Amino acid sequence: MNKLLLIDGSSLLSTSFFGNLPATYFKARTEEEKAQALKKVLKTSTGIFTNGVFTMTKALLNLIEKQEPTHIVVAWDVSRNTFRRKAYEGYKANRGVTAPELSAQFGVMQELLAAMKIPQFMFEEYEADDIIGTFAKQFEQEIPTYILTKDQDALQLVSEYTRLWLMTSKAKEMYTELQIETKTLKIPDNVFEYTPLYVEEFYGVTPIQIIDKKALEGDSSDNIPGVKGVGPKAVGPLLNEFGTVEEIYEYIENTSEKEAKEFFKELGIRSPLAALLKEDDHELVGKQAAFLSKQLATINTQIEELSEVQLTDLVLKVDYEAMLLKFRELEFKSLVEQMEKKLSA
Repeated sequence: MNKLLLIDGSSLLSTSFFGNLPATYFKARTEEEKAQALKKVLKTSTGIFTNGVFTMTKALLNLIEKQEPTHIVVAWDVSRNTFRRKAYEGYKANRGVTAPELSAQFGVMQELLAAMKIPQFMFEEYEADDIIGTFAKQFEQEIPTYILTKDQDALQLVSEYTRLWLMTSKAKEMYTELQIETKTLKIPDNVFEYTPLYVEEFYGVTPIQIIDKKALEGDSSDNIPGVKGVGPKAVGPLLNEFGTVEEIYEYIENTSEKEAKEFFKELGIRSPLAALLKEDDHELVGKQAAFLSKQLATINTQIEELSEVQLTDLVLKVDYEAMLLKFRELEFKSLVEQMEKKLSA
C-alpha cells in the first residue's frame, strides 16, 4: 500500500541527540558540569559530533523497514527569523542557544540524507511544520499520509486522510487509557497515532480548533501569548459553542454584557469578558493578543515554493551504496556491518 511519511527532521534529530547523551548530562547541576558531560558525546576520530545523527539514522532505517513508506519527506527548521518572528518579535524568543554539539549535527545529517537520496526541504522563511503541512494538504487525498514529530502544533493537520505519529514517552499509558492493544497496531515505538477522534478525546476540540485553543491559551514553548485571564477550563466550552476565536468575538461584541455573562454562566464557566475585551497600549492583551496568537499558531499549508512539487518527486528510492560510504566516513561501525550484509545478500 502506498504511504507518504512526512518527518520533522529538526524534531527527530533533537530527540535523537538528547536520547543518546551520557547519563552525567542529566545529573549535572551546573552549566559547567553539562559542558563536561557533552565532551563525552559520540564523535568521529576527527572530532565530528555524531550521536544524534547515528540515533536518527537508526530510527529512519527502522521506519523504512517496518513502516514501508513508498514516499518520504524530511523537513527542517533552518532559521528562527521566519514569517512568525517578523509578525511578533517575541515568537520563540524564550528559547536558548542550541548546544554547538547539536547544531553541528544538522548539516551532517542533511548531507547523509542527500547521499541516501531522501527528499528533504528547508526554507529560511518557513518552519518544518509549514513544509509538512503544505505537503499533507497537497497530497493527503491521493495517498495515506503520516506525520512524525514531537511537536504538538501538528495536531491541527490531523484529518481523515492524515495521521499524526506524535513522539511521546506517554504513548503506552495513552493507549492503556483508551484500552487499545498496541501489538495489533503497525506504528513506531514510543509514538501515539492521532486520528481526529483521538484529538477530541485528549484535547476536547477538533484538530482545526487546536489553532483557536492556542490562540486563547497561548503556548509557553513557542512564547505565543494567548489571552491572559482566559483559563484552560473556559477554552473547551467556548470553542465547543462558538467554533472559532472570530465567532467568540462576533458574539461578545454584539451582545450586552449582562446577556453574555448569563450565557457564560450557563456554559458553566467564569465570564471571560474582561480578559477578552481588555485593551492596553503598552501590553499585548485581549482581542489583539487573540488574533496575533492565532496567526502565530496557524501552520501555513500553502507554501508557494512547493506548489510545483509532484508526488513522484517524493518517491522513496534509497541509494544504499552511497549511504554505506557515508557510514564509513562517519565511523558508524555497527551500521556499516549491517549495510554490508544487506548489500551482499
